Amino acid sequence: MNAYLFPIKIALITFPIVAFFLTLPFLIVQYRKYGYVNKVRSFVLYSMLLYFISAYYLVILPLPANRDNCVPGGSGVFSQWVPFTFIRDIMKETNVVWSQPSTYVTILGERAFWQAAFNVVLTLPLGVYLRYYFRKSFLSTTIIAFVVSLFFETTQRTGLYGIYACPYRLFDVDDLLLNTVGGMLGFLLAPLITYFLPRSSQLDADVDLTRRPVGFIRRAIALWLDYLCIGFIYWIIAIFMVAANGNDVDHFLNYLESNGWVLAITIFVYFMLMPLWTEGKTFGKWVTRIHLIDDRLAADPERTNKLSFKGLLIRYGLLYFGIGGINYVFFYVMNSGSILELGRFAWIVIILWLVFNAFVGLHVLLHIFRRDKRLFYEKMSGTRNAITIPDRMLPYAGTADPKETREEAEENPPVRRTMDFQDGSQLIIRADAVAERQEELPASVEIQESQDAAPGGPEAVAEQEETAPEDEAKQWSREEQVEKELARLRAKLDQDRSGK
Repeated sequence: MNAYLFPIKIALITFPIVAFFLTLPFLIVQYRKYGYVNKVRSFVLYSMLLYFISAYYLVILPLPANRDNCVPGGSGVFSQWVPFTFIRDIMKETNVVWSQPSTYVTILGERAFWQAAFNVVLTLPLGVYLRYYFRKSFLSTTIIAFVVSLFFETTQRTGLYGIYACPYRLFDVDDLLLNTVGGMLGFLLAPLITYFLPRSSQLDADVDLTRRPVGFIRRAIALWLDYLCIGFIYWIIAIFMVAANGNDVDHFLNYLESNGWVLAITIFVYFMLMPLWTEGKTFGKWVTRIHLIDDRLAADPERTNKLSFKGLLIRYGLLYFGIGGINYVFFYVMNSGSILELGRFAWIVIILWLVFNAFVGLHVLLHIFRRDKRLFYEKMSGTRNAITIPDRMLPYAGTADPKETREEAEENPPVRRTMDFQDGSQLIIRADAVAERQEELPASVEIQESQDAAPGGPEAVAEQEETAPEDEAKQWSREEQVEKELARLRAKLDQDRSGK
């Protein structure tokens, strides 16, 4: 059993390190693919990462002490090609007396039995992941489990692909069979194991990205990428200046850092002008799928540009020329040694600077745990970050273009139905208002279509009658559902009126 516990312990130690380095790429992929990070999806994917690390370590560990691990005079047999040899090994080692059921439990102490069981369990989680998260079929799961098992066996047969002089484990065809069976068994058990998890196809069903706030981790990643981009711009400027003047790059980088006006112009162009032509995106915001909008302009559906220069000027003016400017001046004074000339007032300046940044940090900290993530400069400018919804998430967004919606409504006007009641009254109902009802309805009653109520009058109805038969067949199920719903409404209204 220790042979199995040791690789798992190493996997538990390695997993946090690997997960840490994969967190940033993972977040960016989730932002770009889904527009947000789903907790259940994250749990499934990180658990899958832990599983693959554990499975790989179980296959390769423990490693030989030396790379030159060939045994002089050894048999040189590194493969076992006879299927079902594991059954013969179990029968050879077991103390089970098949005529005495009380001895069956002793098989649990047999090495050969546990080795076979381990090979099945090794790929059982793989079958669960393939069915639950990747929604693979039974045949696809079987093939993938076989390929993964073949990868494991090849890794062993080649001595970690040539790192070791000789294979230190056997290539066993029984392992291929048992690993494949494990994947198939995992596929069959997946509904039971994932019973308390939501269906993978419905993970995003209740998510409204139009109302979801942009978190500070996402904003920090975007800001970090923007700073990398600005640093790259600095290098480009320095290279051009070197080409023009013949000095070294470090000289001009120091010149750029010591002249705040260059940084101010870069910030002005990058953060205040560029978003006006990029729909509120900088490079960092584009990577993390967020953009800036002005709440006062976003309320107008006819306006395509949701930003104003005034909003950007106030937003980034307060952030970079306000907070950033105060810190820039302080560090400039500290580096130049001018603060020493203040004498006893130097400590007062330092304390005021620390208090100022403490208030800024406290302001950010308080908003981390609030639903409203907007900071003071966002509220004062009326701007905020919004999620750029990926195409795959549009069905859950409810963000249809109003102009396209109106055009579609004009091209496909809603069908109207009328119901005549015993007292001579008439009720006109739009078909699309009740098309989604799925309840069991009472027996249908006669429902007449009102030509006068239809858009375009009798002429429109005449045109509809000339449509192709296949189009009518496509609409038949929807029309039948509407008529059943109207029949239910008519029966209920007649019942209410007779009760009065």
